[in-house]
Amino acid sequence: MTEETLNRTSVDSLSSNTDTRTELDNNISLSSPIHLESVTVGQPSTGSSPSLKRTRRKIGEQVVPDFTVERNTNNNHTIQDQEPQMEPFPGFIELYSSLRSPTDGLKVVDRRRMLKTYPKCFTGTEAIDWMTKKREISREQAQDLGQRLISAGIIQPVFGSDSFCDGDAFFRFQEDDDSNVLNLKRIWDSSLPTRHPCDLSRELLTKIALLCETYRIQLAADRPQDILSPYEFDYRRLSETEEFRQYSVATAELQGVCLSGLSEKERLVFFINIYNALCLHAHITHGPPTSFFKRWIFFRSLCYRIAGIDFSLDDIEHGILRCNRFPPSLRFMRQFRSDDPKTRYMLSDIDGRIHFVISAGTRSDPPIRILEEEGVEEELHFATEEFLNQSVRIVKEQNEVILPKIFSWYSDDFPQSTSLLRWVEQYLYSDASKVLESMLQDKDRVPNIRYENFDWRSEARFNSAIVRRKRKRLERERQLQAQSGRRVESIEKESNDD
Repeated sequence: MTEETLNRTSVDSLSSNTDTRTELDNNISLSSPIHLESVTVGQPSTGSSPSLKRTRRKIGEQVVPDFTVERNTNNNHTIQDQEPQMEPFPGFIELYSSLRSPTDGLKVVDRRRMLKTYPKCFTGTEAIDWMTKKREISREQAQDLGQRLISAGIIQPVFGSDSFCDGDAFFRFQEDDDSNVLNLKRIWDSSLPTRHPCDLSRELLTKIALLCETYRIQLAADRPQDILSPYEFDYRRLSETEEFRQYSVATAELQGVCLSGLSEKERLVFFINIYNALCLHAHITHGPPTSFFKRWIFFRSLCYRIAGIDFSLDDIEHGILRCNRFPPSLRFMRQFRSDDPKTRYMLSDIDGRIHFVISAGTRSDPPIRILEEEGVEEELHFATEEFLNQSVRIVKEQNEVILPKIFSWYSDDFPQSTSLLRWVEQYLYSDASKVLESMLQDKDRVPNIRYENFDWRSEARFNSAIVRRKRKRLERERQLQAQSGRRVESIEKESNDD
């Protein structure tokens, strides 16, 4: 198995590519047009066909949904305006924040017992001592509170006792447990409500994309000398932030979602969003995989627990989205066995355009997109159109078309030979489309297809629409808070006057 046959998901690191176009007076200009060595292609002409193929739009319409301001009434399910209640018992958030405080929280260290080391633990006595001092409660109340934390999936027994007790038994915060399942920083309480899977997937991907983009901007401003390019950043430093810890805890909700009853379109949206979020999450926690073996482990082992089942990146891509087809690097074995419970969530038919909306974050990968059910067909079209017009090269003099490596690795997902060029042609802008069409009309000289070398270098770029939408949302929230404050002041003033 050679490096060239390794599938696209085997990458040196992950980051998200951003759209290279900029918005100016609601118009689009292409900063990276399709490369033609015999024809120069710029912005599509205004006289092009108004069909979907030639339709252009602002990048801001690539959609990062507002979750707390607007309610989408067109969906069959209800979108909650706010996150579900995350507290398993009253005062939980305050208690947990105090316990995890780096200055005066509960001390967590590696412990040894019977020649074995137990990392990141504390004893029951230490926890009870802390709670009686900081919370000013009795030892009996502290022990009961510790047991409630175990029942809520926040603390887990490690050695000496299965229940919380006063003594030398070892316990560990769930979020300190090292696991290949990245969303086990908290065990989801089954009594708590969960959002619709598509809504949750959009919010999680939006959160981690915003976090990465904001952190990259801050790092570039603080320590520009450490940045090799404007789109690289320190994954390890990001992994140590409180914001990322909060995101990791938020992913626990995936454990409790219900995937049964989702339509084909909803499964497509959910798993594409989750693939992109998991890929970002994995790179932040484990760093960029830098060898063939590390890439193999990265995409086959790191996973999210979703509806009680562990899904790896390869499970989602090759098993769910590609309808259990053979991974390019493992042609003799399908991703799922026939009795695998994950098969119930497979799509019924493969759409090759999925390869242009999932991203492993290399320079040769397409940009990450955040999908929603309404308009997903249009989004797939525009993603394919955008990627192909930036990556396809046509050399008319040599009768050659240079395509992305994706088409070689995933040849089973696309038409073959001349039919593939016809498929590509429908997504090209008018000038490039005409050149390729003229080459295909020559029956005596079939164009030669060559595949571009894959650029494994990573980048951390995100669509500026994400940040723009977030800023608008925060501004609206600030305005609502200010209006609420003015109303309270007015009421208090009227009460005093009376």
